[in-house]
Amino acid sequence: MSGPYPNTFQRFAAPAAVSVAILFAYFLVITKLAADWWTDENYSHGLLMPFVIGFILWGEREKLAEASTGASVWLGTLLISFALALLAAGTLGAELFTQRISLTIMLAGVAVYFFGQRILSVIAVPIVLLLLAIPIPQIIFNRIAFPLQIWASKIAVWGIRLFDIPVLRNGNVMDILPRGATQTISLEVVEACSGIRSLSTLITLALVLAYFTRRQGDDPKFANFSGPDLWRAGLLMLLAVPIAVLTNAARVTGTGILTYYYGRSASEGTPHEVSGLLVYVAALAILIGVNALLKRMLRGGSRDGGGRRTSREGFRKRAPLLPLLVGIVVCGLAINWFANRGEVAVPRTQLAELPATLGDWRQKGGDFPLDAETLSVLGTTDYTMREYSLPDGRIANIYVGYYASQRTGATYHSPQNCLPGAGWVMSEPSAVEITAANGRKFKANRYLIENGNYREIMIYWYQGRGRIEASEYTDKINTVWDSVLRRRTDGAMIRVMTGVGSDEPSAVNAAANLAASLEDNLSSFIPD
Repeated sequence: MSGPYPNTFQRFAAPAAVSVAILFAYFLVITKLAADWWTDENYSHGLLMPFVIGFILWGEREKLAEASTGASVWLGTLLISFALALLAAGTLGAELFTQRISLTIMLAGVAVYFFGQRILSVIAVPIVLLLLAIPIPQIIFNRIAFPLQIWASKIAVWGIRLFDIPVLRNGNVMDILPRGATQTISLEVVEACSGIRSLSTLITLALVLAYFTRRQGDDPKFANFSGPDLWRAGLLMLLAVPIAVLTNAARVTGTGILTYYYGRSASEGTPHEVSGLLVYVAALAILIGVNALLKRMLRGGSRDGGGRRTSREGFRKRAPLLPLLVGIVVCGLAINWFANRGEVAVPRTQLAELPATLGDWRQKGGDFPLDAETLSVLGTTDYTMREYSLPDGRIANIYVGYYASQRTGATYHSPQNCLPGAGWVMSEPSAVEITAANGRKFKANRYLIENGNYREIMIYWYQGRGRIEASEYTDKINTVWDSVLRRRTDGAMIRVMTGVGSDEPSAVNAAANLAASLEDNLSSFIPD
């Protein structure tokens, strides 16, 4: 295959030099991404993606040569510049997802820079596979994971009841009374059982399966797919979602049935791990069957694509190598310097010293400790959860979770994600204006939440670096901005809850009053 440089040394030296420059600029991004692939079961398939992508590119080397029509310097430079801008913004703003997307755009930009824009059609599948291996932001992940947990638990409860087994569901928690027992066992439908872990893997496998089963003789329309095969690939990736949810719901159903007959041991240890493996195998088998069915349904016409070839002979515009290397290395130096400069250390008081008196409210009992697993999920630097009471007997609960830095990916867990998973139904959302004793006014979120016989008013907001926001997305934008200009990403999520009882307006006023009194005392714990 001919390339943009005529002699053998240049043909190998130029790609090697560009690869080293990209590796230098993205070293921290690549190593952190590899570490996440190794430790995060949701994206463990990423460990195989470099080999799959390499295999695809090697197999399509002739088509790559045919699509190489010469350098597209201006378009390639634009993509590379955009990638470096995203890398800088992601590094300064402590946003891992932006940095990783930047790597994908950089690779595409370099390909266009040297070989022209037609090359994108050939490498489209490898690019998409790399994108599918990039962990999505935690805020978005939580939005996807919790609904899947609820759906899986609902389907599982329906399946368990088909066997006349009594089961109750609260959110993603199922209560089952084992045969002959007097105490119920609670089974929580966590992310591993909801389908979210197998979802990203199945979508990736769907694309790989569609790619390697495409009709080779057909005239390719895009990404080496013919028209019918491109439709089949898209449909297969969409169908991977219900396949993942249904197979994992079947796993939960089986676990519930076995728990009824054999108790807690059926939901733990080896049986649970084996059931997870069987779910993957079953989901893959279904995916293969659906692919075969779609291939029969979307036959399409077969044409010889041999006529659409670009000659490898003749003049090809060559892209200048040195400016590209200098640009990537210089930007890499600047970005790596910013990445290692650290954040400003802000003195603060530990939340354990939060006053026992907040306005008219008095602390009731001690702080509630969270278990190690919950703390691992939350990723807080410091937290407190405790109860306060009024002289008239009203009791309220507060939670403050503080993060000294959000650069490592640890970030707030919105109550909109966590509470539904614990069985709470959230309704009557509204914005409420809180006025603290110091005169400071801010907007917060207010919900009526219900779980069985429990009905409570909840108020929560995000606070840090002198800002108070109701929206987690606005707070995230502010975090990026403050990281760039102030070298700070610290902040906290604050939540107040109190029972409704028979007087909802009174409960709303009480929750707002405690929120105002709490915020009035947070300045030394959550620095401006």
